[in-house]
Amino acid sequence: MRASRGFTLLEAIVALAVLSAAGLAMFAAMSQSMQMIRRAQEARALDSAMREALAIAETIDPIARASGEQAIGEFELRWRAEPVEPARDNSTGYLEPGHYQVSLFDVRLDLWSQGTRVRSLDTRRAAWRQVREPPTL
Repeated sequence: MRASRGFTLLEAIVALAVLSAAGLAMFAAMSQSMQMIRRAQEARALDSAMREALAIAETIDPIARASGEQAIGEFELRWRAEPVEPARDNSTGYLEPGHYQVSLFDVRLDLWSQGTRVRSLDTRRAAWRQVREPPTL
């Protein structure tokens, strides 16, 4: 009976096949993890830009600027406001018109990246403008 002193060629080939299969599985898992991380970063950047777009929408006066655009990092915000209700005088509570006219607008916010619209949001905004001076005492 001969004593075995090492691996046979067949054993070495089987070991390499098992090792390569494990390596491919690890590579696939790492590749998938990297894709998930990239998607999460893109979603976070888009969410951050949309939050900033909403903050900008709060500062927009739809009476003065019914449409426009503004850069937000790598994104571009475009908006369009359309009146829902015509401008009306506010009331003072003393059966007289107030100093302001108030309107309601539908505002469409579109977030663009590299010439492609990536997200849209519709919101409503109230707007006002002073049309009368308060009486002097």
